[in-house]
Amino acid sequence: LGRLYKGSTIVHNMPLRHDQVKVGVEEVRDEDVFIPIPTKQVQLVGQALNTFIAWPTHLVKHLP
Repeated sequence: LGRLYKGSTIVHNMPLRHDQVKVGVEEVRDEDVFIPIPTKQVQLVGQALNTFIAWPTHLVKHLP
């Protein structure tokens, strides 16, 4: 689970593509799942906790 940062265009000095958004990962439910847009530092969801990552817009699900 994470927080979407609307209007952001850069994550860790890398520009986001039109089909990506900046997400701050706040809670991990399955540490060993690969993230869709890996970096040298972060390949698994468990490594993304409390950091920002690029996330494909088609995989974003808004919770009430």
